[in-house]
Order: sequence, then C-alpha cells, then structure tokens
Amino acid sequence: MALSLQQALDHAVQHHSAGRLPEAERGYQQILRSDPNQPVALHLLGVIAQHTGKNDIAVDLITKAVAVKPDYVEAYIVLGNALRGLGKLDEAIASYAKALAIAPNYAEVHSNLGNVLQELGKLDDAVASYAKALAITPDNAEAHNNLGIALRSLGKLDAAVASYHKALAIAPDYADAHNNLGVALRGPGKLDEAIASYHKALAIKPDYAEAHHNLGNALQGLGKLDEAIASYHKALTIKPDYAEALNNLGTALKALGKLDAAVASYHKALAVKPDYAEAHRNLAMVKKFVHYDDDIKAMEDAYAMPGPGNQQRMHLAFGLGKSFEDLGRYEKAFGFYQTANAIKRGTYEFSIGIIEERFKRLKEVFTKGLFGKHRATGSSDESPIFILGMLRSGTTLVEQILASHPNVYGAGELKYINRIVTSQFRGIDDPGFTEGINQASLHDFSKAGDEYIGMIRARAGSEGFVTDKMPYNFRLIGMIRLMLPKAKIIHCRRDPRDTCLSIFKNEFAREGNYYAYDLGELGRYYTLYRDLMRHWHSVLPGFIYDIHYEDVVADQEGQSRALLAHCTLEWDDACLAFHKTDRPVHTASAVQVRRPIYKDSIQSWKRYETQLAPLFEALS
Repeated sequence: MALSLQQALDHAVQHHSAGRLPEAERGYQQILRSDPNQPVALHLLGVIAQHTGKNDIAVDLITKAVAVKPDYVEAYIVLGNALRGLGKLDEAIASYAKALAIAPNYAEVHSNLGNVLQELGKLDDAVASYAKALAITPDNAEAHNNLGIALRSLGKLDAAVASYHKALAIAPDYADAHNNLGVALRGPGKLDEAIASYHKALAIKPDYAEAHHNLGNALQGLGKLDEAIASYHKALTIKPDYAEALNNLGTALKALGKLDAAVASYHKALAVKPDYAEAHRNLAMVKKFVHYDDDIKAMEDAYAMPGPGNQQRMHLAFGLGKSFEDLGRYEKAFGFYQTANAIKRGTYEFSIGIIEERFKRLKEVFTKGLFGKHRATGSSDESPIFILGMLRSGTTLVEQILASHPNVYGAGELKYINRIVTSQFRGIDDPGFTEGINQASLHDFSKAGDEYIGMIRARAGSEGFVTDKMPYNFRLIGMIRLMLPKAKIIHCRRDPRDTCLSIFKNEFAREGNYYAYDLGELGRYYTLYRDLMRHWHSVLPGFIYDIHYEDVVADQEGQSRALLAHCTLEWDDACLAFHKTDRPVHTASAVQVRRPIYKDSIQSWKRYETQLAPLFEALS
C-alpha cells in the first residue's frame, strides 16, 4: 500500500533522527517529487545539505521552505547557519532576526547571532546576544564559552576567565573551554595556569592541534624553548598546514639562534598562507637582504593587495622597511617605517604628559632622605644583576656578554620586580604608590627582596649570579635599592639618536611602549628617561654602573673586563665569544647577538637625518 505524504515524511524523519542520512535524503527527495513546495521536506533536506557542507544547496532549499511557510523558525535558524558558512554574514544576521521576530526567547538564535556579530568584529553586540541567550538558558556551556571569547577580544580578561569557568562548571570535559581559558590566562602573564589549562584540554582531546600550539606559545613565554618546539611539532603532526604554528616555531628557533631553521619555518608558513603579514615581517627581521628577491616581492604584493587590514599592513610595512634598509634604499625604507608607526599609533590613546607626571612622582618619593632612613633594608643576597636602560640601548648585548660567563645565568626580561612592587606596595603608576612606600617598614622591603630572590632561584638554580634584563626596571631603581641593596645595576647607554631610531624601526609585542610610535613622543620620552636617570645617580651615588654601547663596540675586551670586574667576576674568555653562547634570546636583538661585535649601527641616524627632524627637536 502506498504511503501518504505525511507517512512518507514521518518515515524519512525517523531515518534522519537515527542518523541514516542517505535514506532520509532519498525520502525527502521522493516527497518533493510529489509536492515540490512541501516546507518540512525542503527544510530538512536543507539541514542535511548544511550538515554536509553544501551550504549553497541548503540556502536554495530553505529559502523555498520559508517562502511557503513564513513563520518557520527552525528553517530561519538553519538558513542563517548556511549563510554564515558561505560568508554572507549580513544575510545570516537578517535570517536570525526573522527567527527572533517570531520567537524572541529562542536561546539558540541569540547565541548563533552572537557568533556572527563576533565574526564581524561587533563585539559589544555579540556580548549582548550571548547575555540574552544565557538569560534564557543559563546552563548553556557553549554560550558561556563564546561569551568568553568575545570578552577576551574586548580585553576584558577577568570577565572572560569567569565565563570560561562557568562553561566548565557545566561541562567539565569541554576541551575548547579549557583551551580558551588558557589563552585568557596567558594574556596577563599567568603562564603556569595557562599551561595547566592546555594540558586539561589535551587530556580530553589529545589530537587538539590548537591546544598544542597554544601550549607551545605559553612554554615559549616561560623560556622553555625546547618544550615549546616539541609542542609546535605535535600541532604540526596533526595539522601540517598550520601556518600560525609554523610562524611561532620560527620565532622559537630564532630565539635559540637557529636562524637558518627559523627562516625555513617562516617560508613554510608563507607557503601555506602567502598573505600572512606577521610571518613576512618575522622573516624580514631574521634575514639579511643583499639584493631584491622573491621574499621582498611577495611582501610588496601582499602590501599592494586591497584586502589587508591595518594590522596586516603594519607588519608588512615594518618588514619592507627593514628589507629596503638592508639594500641601502633609505628613503623608501623610512617611508615604510613611517607608515607602520602611524598605523600602530592610531590604535590607542596616549598622552606623554601621563609619563611626565609618573616620573615626577618617582623623583618626589625617592629622595636622599628616604634612602638615609632605610640604609639597612632589604635582602642581603648579592646575586642579582639588573641590566636596564632604554629599549635598543645594548641591554641584550650586555646580558649576552655576562651570560657567557660560567658563573652567570642569563634570565632575560623578568617581570618579577614590577609584580612584587605592585602586589606589596601598589604599582609605581598608582597614585597611592607614595603612601605605600612612606608607610612601608624595614621588614616589608626585606620581605619583598627575599621574595624576588626566591623567584629567580626557582628559575636559575641555587648558585651563581642571575641577570634580569628588563629595560624598564630603570623606573624601579629606587625600589631595587630598598629591596636588594647588594644587587648590581648595569645601566646601558647609547647615542639617543641611534637608540630612538632603532626603537622606531621595530614593533614591540609588549604592551606599554605607547611612546615608541611617534617621533615627537619618542624624543620626549627619552628626555624624561634621561632626567630620571640623572635623579637616580644623584640620590644613589655609586649604585649604578653606566656602560656605553659605543665604547663596547670600540673596545670590546676592555669594556667587558671592566664590566666583569664591577660584577666581582673573574675574567673568562668566553665573554669575548658571546655570539657563540648557546642560550635563548627573545628580544628584538635576537639576531644581532648571534654575530660578533659590529659597527653597522653606530651613527645609523645619519642615514635618515632629514626625516628625523621631529625627533631631534624633541631630544633637544
């Protein structure tokens, strides 16, 4: 006996519900041969098409379904999903809006709408959509996770972390939420916690390429480069065309001084993703260009494309500036540097007057009277060696010389001092910092110093000197004296014109270098730094050892011997061959310190004398 259309539809739906999609598909098609406008069959056949990635077919089918049945909420949802799959995001939003006009309390639609708004960069609207979904269904783990992603993109990391925790409270085995939690924790530098989250994600989903990659990034942040490289390789075993993993693998290899391998990894990333702007820039920073080649042409082609957003254009412009500088085409190079810096400077608000006020407050707090009052404060440990000064002033070179000594551990740029000061005395940028210092006791400074020693010993082992090469510790010299009075302070100095030019030619991953991307602001910041250093020399005579980059270049051995003597270290010939020392270097100077001393960068400002007029005016 022939089935009625309704019976045939019920039969096909049973196949569909049981996962027998070919049988369901045949059933729906048979129904549509009898009734081409049957809305449920059109919709469910569209659901199968969308499920199998045939979004264009799904759109055609479901458009016919809603034309017949304009109040078909479920059809509008699937239509929106298919349109999103085709990249037609505005049309997807319109489809979700029609569903919500019919059923305003449909949580799934609010959540899906949030996903599309997030793709469009409309993050505040996305957050509002997720909030509506969660008001209807508070136990929706996926919506909590996606809300966390939007909040993280808005820079609201604490709120993002809270959202991921809510998702995991509902679904403890939600691997994506563990992974995303790790990303949010990595933002403020909670690397150990981030690593724990990535490990949880991988315990649930061992073949999770993104989590292996993110674990590699966190390990690289801790300086555990061999482990980071192993994680990148695991990600690439699962997903060989993972361009981001290839790029970050290149960065880890560069930090280890494996420059040829780094270049190869960047090339692989670009083979997968030819318009990958950050990989282009990274390649340019590692490679020494001797003639115009395919790598420069590829960068120029990517730069000329109409598609790149400002962030991509910035990376490409920095890379092209470096490339043409290598070729001696200085006017063209500087044009690219100007463009890159202008793009970067346009992404944030900043006033150099804020820095002026902060530095003024430091000078008012740290007086000769304060140090006279606290002569006997702090830890008695003599092992820390702080290497500080402006960015690009030779701090990496000086650390590499010292770290080549067998009795010195080069720890790189540590955030420990700032973290301890912020937690125990309020941050130096906090208006309440003055009160915190004035109320501190001898015990408070000793406790803070001992905490710092515990942190560096956990990293470097129990013996020898440890270098801390965070340039911005020049702001904290007063705190270092109170917490660690027997530490060594090595202040790196370089011609301010060369220093500032070198800063202007680089984009820095660290937040806070807001002064660096405008020549006038850069010059004013340098004068404030110079004034603060004069203050430290005045109130702490003899505590700071100045070393000049130009002097090291002119007399490497003499300056190295004097430096080691100041640090109470016996001479070791390895310090002359610093470029051969096998240790990670993460800074913008990672390539330069793999070479012997060279004079190329002395008076490099003369190549751009005309273009640097705003800098010179500010410096004067």
